[in-house]
This record gives sequence, structure tokens and C-alpha cells, in this order.
Amino acid sequence: MSSTAPSNLPQLIWLLVAGAVLASLLTTDTISAKLNSTSSSSGTQAAMKNTANTDLEPINMCKASNCATTTPIGSTISYSSTELLNLLGGNVFTIPLYFQTVTGQNLSARTYNVTLNLTINWNICGLLGISNICLNPQVGSTTLSPVVSLIVTNDCSTISAPLVSSFPNVSQTISITCTKGSFYNVRIDNGTNAVSNVRNMKHGSGLISYDIYQGTTSTRWGSSVSQLWSSANSTAISADQLTRTYNYVAQVLTGQTTPNQSGSFTDTRTVNVTF
Repeated sequence: MSSTAPSNLPQLIWLLVAGAVLASLLTTDTISAKLNSTSSSSGTQAAMKNTANTDLEPINMCKASNCATTTPIGSTISYSSTELLNLLGGNVFTIPLYFQTVTGQNLSARTYNVTLNLTINWNICGLLGISNICLNPQVGSTTLSPVVSLIVTNDCSTISAPLVSSFPNVSQTISITCTKGSFYNVRIDNGTNAVSNVRNMKHGSGLISYDIYQGTTSTRWGSSVSQLWSSANSTAISADQLTRTYNYVAQVLTGQTTPNQSGSFTDTRTVNVTF
């Protein structure tokens, strides 16, 4: 018994058990499937394996398609008389077993297999007499060795370039050391790729516009008089009063079109200190 379906797991495997069964089953009628052992495993779970490497793909053996309840190795799935009534079809009925892969595995492109050792037990009344006395009990068991297979092929997923609107702000610090007691202004020019006084990072012909702000404010840090950062308003000063730090935020401007070019976008700016 074999199943090969990498794209539509869980894979349904039908175990056929023949017998002359009445449409009215006794409440004691049962069929069970015990997972005795597997050719390869991961913990307590059956696992598909390729002999060429150590990759494993664990699988759950389940009674229902949603695999809400799994069956570890050594466990048994039982079908009650009520469930068996729903499975009847003439003299042959089917017992559905579902096998579901476990997500999050990293597998190379190969075929993976696992052989299961299953014992099917049944206790069914084949002929019901007066007062619901079973005249022809059907009791027995059989061992099955189905093979569950998974084919993993080479594939890739494409990661789209991020939109400029999703770029996070970047916080950085500039430290300046001057003579004790000095007062000065710090200015930053518009960089080497500015267009109409707008700073830009560049890659090829592509541009990404951005700006720099003083601290956490909306005050632009630039080179005009109103945009200078006075040492008197620095973010912090060292204990010896020689080094002042300036925390700034760089932000990609919203409302612009994401460039078609992919790569590293850069800009070069000059920091000037004036007394």
C-alpha cells in the first residue's frame, strides 16, 4: 500500500476489511488499528526518511481528516459500532486512516518513505438472531504494512523587495569632543544625492528620499540657520564636559514610489562644527 502526494497531505489510506455484515450492528462491535512499529521514527511519531541523508519528516496517524487526535507508535485507533454503521457499503466497508505531515521541517529534494506495521482487529456480528443474539460472530485480526511516501522536489519562493513605506526609522548618535566650555553649532549638509533640497540615497538610477531629525522631534537637522543643532541643546554631555552626544533619527520619507532597482542604496553627508 503506497501513497505519494507531497502537495495534498494529509493522505487518506483506505484499509479494506471484507465480511458479511448486517446493517444493524451490535453496540459491542468494534474494529481497531494499532500502530505497532515503523521503519523510521522521530520520537514517538512515525517519520518518513531517505537513506541518503538524516532528514526526517514526522507524520501523524489520525482517525479524522483534521488530525485533532494523533496516534503515537504503540497506540490504537478504535472504531465504535456507531462509526462502523457510517462505514458500511454492502459486504465491504472501509476504515479511513489519515496521515498528516508535521510542519516546520527542512528537507532536501528527495523521496521519503516509512513502512508502518499495523494490526487490524475486528469483532463484528455477521448474523443477528432473536433478542439481538449474535449467531455468526466475525472475530479476527490481520497485519498490514502500508508504505507512506513523500516526494520533495527542488523549488524556490520569491521574496519581494520591501516597499519604502515599510522601512523602519533608524536611531543613531554623533559624538563631538571640543574644548571645555566651548559653545558651537552642528550642521549636516544634504548629502551627495540631494534633489531640490531633499536628501536621497542612491543605487544606479534609483533614489530613496530620506531625512534626518534632531532627537525624537520633528525638527530637521540640516545646514540652514533654523536647522542647526546648538551644543547648548545636545542630548547629553560627559562628566568632564568635553564630549557632547547628539541622538538623531533617520527616516525614509513616505509617499514616494519604491524604485525598481534592488541593491544597496547609500548617501554621503558632511557634518560641520562652527563656533
